Amino acid sequence: MIQKKYLLMVEDTASVAALYRSYLNPLGFDIDVVAKGVEAIEKIKLRTPDLVLLDLRLPDMTGFDVLAEIRKDNQSIPVVLMTAHGSIDAAVEAMQLGAQDFLIKPCEADRLRVTVNNALRRAQKDQKEFQENPKDTNKQYQGFIGSSSQMHQVYRTIDSAAPSKATVFITGESGTGKEVCAEAIHAASKRGDGPFIAINCAAIPKDLIESELFGHVKGAFTGASVDRKGAAEQADGGTLFLDELCEMDLDLQTKLLRFIQTGTFQKVGSSKMSRVDVRFVCATNRDPWLEVQAGRFREDLYYRLHVIPLTLPPLRDRGNDIIEIGHSILGHFSHEEGREFITFSPEVVDRFLNYDWPGNVRQLQNVIRNVVVLNKGKEVELSMLPPPLSLDSKSGVNIASNVSISDSTKPTESILPSNRILDSKDQETIIPLWQSEKQIIENAIELCGGNIPQAAKQLEVSPSTIYRKLQSWNER
Repeated sequence: MIQKKYLLMVEDTASVAALYRSYLNPLGFDIDVVAKGVEAIEKIKLRTPDLVLLDLRLPDMTGFDVLAEIRKDNQSIPVVLMTAHGSIDAAVEAMQLGAQDFLIKPCEADRLRVTVNNALRRAQKDQKEFQENPKDTNKQYQGFIGSSSQMHQVYRTIDSAAPSKATVFITGESGTGKEVCAEAIHAASKRGDGPFIAINCAAIPKDLIESELFGHVKGAFTGASVDRKGAAEQADGGTLFLDELCEMDLDLQTKLLRFIQTGTFQKVGSSKMSRVDVRFVCATNRDPWLEVQAGRFREDLYYRLHVIPLTLPPLRDRGNDIIEIGHSILGHFSHEEGREFITFSPEVVDRFLNYDWPGNVRQLQNVIRNVVVLNKGKEVELSMLPPPLSLDSKSGVNIASNVSISDSTKPTESILPSNRILDSKDQETIIPLWQSEKQIIENAIELCGGNIPQAAKQLEVSPSTIYRKLQSWNER
């Protein structure tokens, strides 16, 4: 005899609970109904349900509180939140806490049955994958590596948001994988077969970014010898990823807002309006609302784009994900460089897990590449690590940890190179100013894990200033 699926419904309005029970009876579930959050938590301890239908407003606690309690002990129970007070913010919060879906009351019988069946089907699929590969579940997800609870929340949000056309606004420290996240959203969406076009708003000079975004016609400006498609036109039918959006000039933000609202734009130098169908994904390593308050980001653009916020956790908060990612990077670089490295020593594992990783995954990549290129062996040992990881925290100064995303005090102290080239007393000859400036900027970029906008912030200059100087030095 096939055992019935056990469904726990947490609903304090008796008439609504009775109605929804009648909707679900044809599916043959064993349905239990409770009216309070405390009762639901106690029921789950006694018998694990196959699905929880959870009302958002309960007499003793919120549905969010109940969901958080469920997730403390069980990550796999599918939970569908129900509310008569639906909003995008509530849906996003529910998904980030681990809900599989979200229902607005009152809902029709067919809608309720489809939602319940879909949630059960997804849970069965996840369970089957775990049974087949218990050690590998969710280590690889659309380009991501990691199975921490923080990343499970990210995966759930991507799964829920991807099928929609709603704009996803990704925030997180530099090097946490915002572009990987954007690509994952695109790949999991209905537009997965369409183009994915990324444009870095901080890497393009102010006078060229409009052309990069919207394109230009021949003769629009000096050097425009042919018509050129912009990122918006290239992304037609797919996804347009606007990275480091808060770096965009305010004047261009106005044109971007009009483009988002109407789907139309004008190429530089053209009077003709063009129309495209794109899905927007944005990212920044800043707090966008603080940028609005500071007058650097338009408030109306913020509300237009900040529909589904998704925050990527820093590497230091991801626990054993650090080692999973490290092994993947180690295998890739070892193969690429013809080395034999396959694992890390226990001391290296301990150092990795206790280091702050201000540059996040990008810094981890740089550290491991350094080790692979400069050393030989099968196991990465502590002595092979470059500074600051090779320094004993009790006897050496961890310079890199002084340049965290949140640390903006005394920027010139934190980025000065160790030989202090600005101290003329230490030099036998006078060093040209551009060489001193070059060394300071390159040192700042290295300490910021290769992130030029962050280095610019520490140096208290604009990113475009650094890009211009780097270009001029390359031409010398």
